[in-house]
Amino acid sequence: MTTKIDKRDLLWVVFIILSFLFGLAASWERWGNPLVDCGREMNQPLRLVRGEMLYSDVRHIYGPLSPYVNAALYRAFGPSLDTLYLDGIITAIIILALVYWISRRLMGRAASAIATLEVMWLCAFKQAGNYIFPYSYSALHGCALGLLSLALILKAVEKAGVRSQKSEVRSQKVTGNRLQVTDPDISPLSPVPCSLFPTPTTDHRPLPVYFLGAGVAAGLTMLAKTEMGLAALAVGMVVAWLAGQPRLRRSISLTALFLLPALGLIVGGYSIIAARVGWETLSRDSFLFFQNLPQELVYYNKRMSGFDMPLQSLGLMISSAVRLAGLAGIVVAMSMLVGRRQAAQTEAQLSKETVSDAGQVKPSLVWALLAISTAVFTLAPAGGSMSWDKGPYLAMPVLLAGLLIYGLFRYQKQNVVDRQHTLMLIAVSVFALASLARVMLRVRSGGAYSSYLLPASVVLFTYFWVYSFPDLIRGARTRRFARKFMIVFMIAHTIITGALLAYRYRTRNSHPISTERGTMLVASDLGIAINEAIDFINRETSSNDPVAVLPEGTSINFFTDRPNPLREEITTPGFLDERGEERAIRQLRDSNTRLVLVTNRATSEFGPAVLGRDYNERLMQWVEDNYEQAAIFGPSHDDDLQIGDRLFFIRAYRKK
Repeated sequence: MTTKIDKRDLLWVVFIILSFLFGLAASWERWGNPLVDCGREMNQPLRLVRGEMLYSDVRHIYGPLSPYVNAALYRAFGPSLDTLYLDGIITAIIILALVYWISRRLMGRAASAIATLEVMWLCAFKQAGNYIFPYSYSALHGCALGLLSLALILKAVEKAGVRSQKSEVRSQKVTGNRLQVTDPDISPLSPVPCSLFPTPTTDHRPLPVYFLGAGVAAGLTMLAKTEMGLAALAVGMVVAWLAGQPRLRRSISLTALFLLPALGLIVGGYSIIAARVGWETLSRDSFLFFQNLPQELVYYNKRMSGFDMPLQSLGLMISSAVRLAGLAGIVVAMSMLVGRRQAAQTEAQLSKETVSDAGQVKPSLVWALLAISTAVFTLAPAGGSMSWDKGPYLAMPVLLAGLLIYGLFRYQKQNVVDRQHTLMLIAVSVFALASLARVMLRVRSGGAYSSYLLPASVVLFTYFWVYSFPDLIRGARTRRFARKFMIVFMIAHTIITGALLAYRYRTRNSHPISTERGTMLVASDLGIAINEAIDFINRETSSNDPVAVLPEGTSINFFTDRPNPLREEITTPGFLDERGEERAIRQLRDSNTRLVLVTNRATSEFGPAVLGRDYNERLMQWVEDNYEQAAIFGPSHDDDLQIGDRLFFIRAYRKK
């Protein structure tokens, strides 16, 4: 299996490009949700362009990189949805290119293309959490930079492997089972170098530069999204340490080459910000360093990770593992049946060397295996509470841990030339496992956040089914069929997923929100309500009049070019404590805000669900005491509509 990308990759690359263009066409302008999170992504960079300061004037809970990147893009191309779309499209292309390149370090062309297409349709074009208009550009940029750091680490390993092989050829000549040293620079009594960086050698290519570059990328990842940066740091340190072995000094120097630029960027970046906004503001209000996390966000993170109900989460993992075992049994049984049939058709292939293991098993047992495996695959996830999520990646942490342990065990027993592929497998496994840390017990293929955590896991998932799993099967013919079956199965899965997503995009998001800032196609009730709110704001206020939107939906501020009087772009549970509510009231009063809009945004994922009833009671009471209801926007204008109702609406309050 060659891992060199050449002209023979062109056919698969063209197929990937055509699939991406189809995805863009099917989902065009249908990527964003103007209510949840995306309003922050639209409006926050605009506030920075106008001179407000991140973390102090504009509250932010992620790293500073992405808001300033998008602010720079606004300055260059203008504040519009097209600017944000451009950012998303380019970053998505970078991520997919990195996924293909990383996959080719481990797999052949077909499997690498499958992994890339899976990431494309499972992540890049998934409606909740797509790459074109993500819930958070910090997550998108963090994903791209983390994969870049991983790719540079793999490049260092690859280059080191090339040097090792050349050095091995120069320094050793294999004669039977005896190694004869022929390099004049090495004494016959000297031990053969075992490091990935053998010495002496006449090849002086700057391998450490890749660790240096990976460190820079890891530092930038940390400045984008903290947990993604931790995954990049983890893989860099592990590989740098292993790559230098058995020379302790070499391991330490490579680790230092990786860590110094990463830590320099992290410490330097946050020091500059802390000097401007104060350490208290940076550390306390941003939650960057997991300090002072409010109960509501702890509740949310537990739900995300599966630690809210750990036993149920473990049950889901077991259910997913059982279902995957059922799929494995189906593949084995079908492979054995095909192998038996092919062997029977050609008697010349029935020699001891070529007959498959299928010929040594009774047909009744093979059919029984197929029936049982089909039943397990079909019925295992359907029991009780396990039916809410049937994603194939729930058991991914177990698979990744297995691949990592296998890789480390194998690495210790291999010679220097054979270690390259294993070290790459270790690197991708460490990165994938560390990326899933926040969702360890609940790795769902659905949801907004998983899109940015799964790419490396998708690569290894494909690697397992196309390579590791078939290699466990006895019989060359049976193994070949199993590998081909999984390739065809995964291609079919990708095509079906793409077709379903394209259909959903075209049928569910069809109502346009069109302003001078760009166009979004959204669900009908959402589009009607926001368009009516935009028209109302344009009639009632001028361009400099502030408008507050609670608890989410500041996309309306972006579309109408009205300033947000609050420090927060989002006021869902956990963002405003008592002091925060007092500050919000003071900002509304001091800015003479005439309009306050309340969107029908139930927030049960945080625990408290209804604004003014379950959280932010004081703020909402102050609004109702000082403002009067002016209008209801949406398909229904019924004054009795309540937050949590299925039909979306926006309630407008005008200052008394």
